[in-house]
Amino acid sequence: MGTSDKPNVLCFVCDQLRYDHLGCTGNDTVETPNIDELSSTGVTFDRAYVNNPMCMPARATLLTGRNPHRHGVRSNGIPLSPDLPTVPGTLLDEGYRTHSAGKIHTHLYTLPAPEQIAHIVTELSVHTNSAFTRALRDTIEDVLEELLDRPDDIADGRERERYHHAFSQRAGSALTQALESIHVPKWSDAALLFRDIAEDVVAKSPARELSTSEWAEFASELERRLSTMFEDVDATTIGDVRVDPTEFPEAREVWETGSVSSLPEPYYGFETTDFTGGHVNEIYGEYKNWLQDNYPDAYDRLAFYHPENTRGDTFQVLREWSLPESLHYNRWISDRSIEFIDERSADEPFFLWCSYPDPHNPYAAPEPWGSMYDPEEVALPTRRETELDELPPFYSNVYEGEFFQLQGLYTDPAPEVQDDSIREIIATTYGMVSYLDHEIGRVVRALEERGLRENTIVVFMSDHGTMMGDHWMVRKGPFQFEGLLRVPMIWSWPGRFPAGRRVETICSHEDFLPTILDLCDVRSPHATYEPPYTEGPSSWPGRSLASLLTDDPAETERSVVVENDEDYLGLRARTLITDRYKLTIYPGEEYGELFDLDNDPGELHNRWNDPEYAELKSGLYRELAEELVLREGAVPSRRSSA
Repeated sequence: MGTSDKPNVLCFVCDQLRYDHLGCTGNDTVETPNIDELSSTGVTFDRAYVNNPMCMPARATLLTGRNPHRHGVRSNGIPLSPDLPTVPGTLLDEGYRTHSAGKIHTHLYTLPAPEQIAHIVTELSVHTNSAFTRALRDTIEDVLEELLDRPDDIADGRERERYHHAFSQRAGSALTQALESIHVPKWSDAALLFRDIAEDVVAKSPARELSTSEWAEFASELERRLSTMFEDVDATTIGDVRVDPTEFPEAREVWETGSVSSLPEPYYGFETTDFTGGHVNEIYGEYKNWLQDNYPDAYDRLAFYHPENTRGDTFQVLREWSLPESLHYNRWISDRSIEFIDERSADEPFFLWCSYPDPHNPYAAPEPWGSMYDPEEVALPTRRETELDELPPFYSNVYEGEFFQLQGLYTDPAPEVQDDSIREIIATTYGMVSYLDHEIGRVVRALEERGLRENTIVVFMSDHGTMMGDHWMVRKGPFQFEGLLRVPMIWSWPGRFPAGRRVETICSHEDFLPTILDLCDVRSPHATYEPPYTEGPSSWPGRSLASLLTDDPAETERSVVVENDEDYLGLRARTLITDRYKLTIYPGEEYGELFDLDNDPGELHNRWNDPEYAELKSGLYRELAEELVLREGAVPSRRSSA
């Protein structure tokens, strides 16, 4: 098959979109007509799962076809090796034109803490008239007043109501704004370390105002305290730590300071890119630079605290966002995708990764989408009052806020998951989903208008879900429930795939790469010369779904393995999902999770300690061990007899 005969591929990848947040998957409240149309004209996999519920590991699996412990991105904050074969890279080698518009997240979103702290200290001690120094000098009295008026919060930091209120206002606090002025994200490790040091230093000062000499003493103490952190990274002086922007191509700081203005190309197999990083008001990258250069008023409206924006009653919710829909990052991503389709050579098949960073927290959408849904009319999450008593103990600890910066969490969910708060979060998220659907419709219509739809495989996916108050949790973390692990997966190819087919066979992100290569008739990057060793194990942990995309597929029995290494808690969870059961083990711990999905689809009753399930649990343990071996993948391939 020549390249001109090969199908185009358009992948829509969303962020934190649950399986049950679409009209086509049974949600009667949220409106998603364009995604529903993809489902009605294509094949919907109703039991698709992630192999890791974090952004970076999930996306690395989609791109490489490997499970997390084989591609190495076992958690967020670990860059994907550029040496591994990827879907776009393999197709690029076979004559495809490959492009990414929007979120990629194969590399770090923030600098490691030593590099961030070096940046802060440099600004304080060398660039005495820098934006950071001026901002901190101008706001330090407000910081002192805020902290000194709350001595108990400084000493304790966990008093429920005041602690959560103070955290929810971090984006507008004087100290956070000062850090943000030198592009240190408030959600980064270094920002939290800096805050802790600043609070400790301030707590020792009786003054409410600082003279010039006192300011110098304060800055010197901050510098001294920050400098001591380098002892842990074998740096004798601040100057020993240098930041090379090319080593952190997706980090917010190098973009915000203008150290980089585009990704290196090709990038993980993408021949060209239009890059965005971050989410909502924390968006950055080429989109933000474009917005600032061309529409400065709209650029100012990105900020939650802009006077034309209306804050919600709940942490991280913006109920009305004055950023125009026409200048939103989702519109920019759609426009860049359409431009790519128009500008590519007509005789080249293409692979387009159209990746939206929504619906992610913080929660906001442009009008009319942001206020489209009434919080009073959305259903409450799946949960029951005493279920935390039956779950592993870390669930209760997370709920009570014992882990300040659990991945994707940043604070205790207890105030957020109460009825009124979680309804507002869900309603705003639905608005984000409906707006996302609108933009997807624009790109699909562009294909149709250009006569490309019949020869384009359209795939709609999400990198992972989100808890949204289910089981008293929010966002993501070491949680193995359906809301976080089960994601939408729709494949549409008019005339090739049956319209409106629903597939109940279990599948996962591991199956995406082998399916694409199969449908595009492209050899595996691990393929070698003859003779083939046909009895050897597969290169991939996943299997092609092509047979399930035919008119009369043979349903097969499958299972899914989910890996979840949670460094903040020291957990290494492994989950087996079968047609009926879900088993989660925590090596080294006596506790675990076992759910009977047939009799308990809401996962409200943990059967781990139920004697009636003891024999079943033992069998699932063995099946999990076998699946972990089978999913190793035979890489590199055998090439000779010896």
